[in-house]
Amino acid sequence: MKRTEMKKHFTSMKAAALTMLLSASLMASAAVPASAAMTAALTAPTGLETVQRDDDELALAWNPVAGAQGYNVYLYDTDTNGWLQVERTSGTHAEIDDLRSASVYKFKVNAYANGQDGAFSTEFSTATAPKDVDNLRVKAKTKSSVTLSWSAVRRADKYQVYKYNANTGSWKRLTTTTKTTYEATGLSSGTYYKFKVRPVIEVLGSRYYGDFEDIKVKTRSVSGTSTSSGYIGTAKAKKIALEYAGVSASKADFIKASLDYDDGIRVYDVEFYAGDYEYEFEINARTGAIYDYDKDYRWDD
Repeated sequence: MKRTEMKKHFTSMKAAALTMLLSASLMASAAVPASAAMTAALTAPTGLETVQRDDDELALAWNPVAGAQGYNVYLYDTDTNGWLQVERTSGTHAEIDDLRSASVYKFKVNAYANGQDGAFSTEFSTATAPKDVDNLRVKAKTKSSVTLSWSAVRRADKYQVYKYNANTGSWKRLTTTTKTTYEATGLSSGTYYKFKVRPVIEVLGSRYYGDFEDIKVKTRSVSGTSTSSGYIGTAKAKKIALEYAGVSASKADFIKASLDYDDGIRVYDVEFYAGDYEYEFEINARTGAIYDYDKDYRWDD
């Protein structure tokens, strides 16, 4: 073979070799999964917020992350001082339950794709609501005032008391108090009033509320009747109980209406059935104020 032809031959072989190397390089690049690049680019979720709050549950939501297949939700565990995974979801929201009422919790979220996790969101603190007020009752009443009482709600900071205005059809807040009693004054005699109370906690620069518990109360009448002993009498006590319960006398089956003592004060113990319910009252024997009230399903074991 001539020198010129040999030079051309080797040049052609060199070009072919370079072509093969370039092709191999391109194939190797194509063999890298697209998901690897996608996973590496997973950013931290943003916009983490509370969208629903209860006394034992919190619903969280956040903005979607591009390329994410799902998300992990972590809760800070104060017992172990570590993060505990409490949810794995394909959506951008999660409901975390079995929580303690009126308590602060801290969360963080990250995205995942193809077995790899992305960056964590900024830590987010929120709080559950307090439990509802329980055992709301009338402690005392006069012709122009009503004193309400209720059981303390665990971890609640304060309580808000509202009164219903029948003329405007709206509720007006009367007070925010740390006490578990409140006296509403300036009322009209022989008149029904509606009140409601809810607990409040103040944490994280905000206020969180429990649900309202409401009650209907009638102030004492100006022309109240009494017996020669100064007591209102059994008949009057029954009438007070029926009016408060909203039950007509024809539908009530009285099982008890007797004079008794409660902490040294004379009261009428009044109990009756009406429909599926049993009603129990303790009524001040002289003033007619309802000291205690209970309504239960009569067929409970």
